[in-house]
Amino acid sequence: MSKPSTPNTIDIAGQPAIINYVPELGAFRGKFLGLTGYCDFVSDSIQGLKNEGEISLREYLEDCSAAGIEPYVRQEKVKTFTLRYPESFGERLNQAAAEHETSVNTFIIETLNERMKHA
Repeated sequence: MSKPSTPNTIDIAGQPAIINYVPELGAFRGKFLGLTGYCDFVSDSIQGLKNEGEISLREYLEDCSAAGIEPYVRQEKVKTFTLRYPESFGERLNQAAAEHETSVNTFIIETLNERMKHA
């Protein structure tokens, strides 16, 4: 069984790209995902997207190599730790995260990150 694909995506040379139709161009535009920079391509057909995507990706990788730039986004490992706090703090933490329309985990990470900027 093949793995399900994400709508409007295509795999070119092992690299996923999101595809959108651009009415002003009368063509499809693809943008590679998972790269450290911007790399796109345009065509009016699926085969054209594959061809143009391969060219664009190859040129992007060559440019990165020449400039000494890492072309791919590296997935950072996620670490965990146990945090002990009073129950009343947990209630305030939940409220603060809700006010910022984010999860408690994201709120804690963003708060720590902001605090470490000043450390």
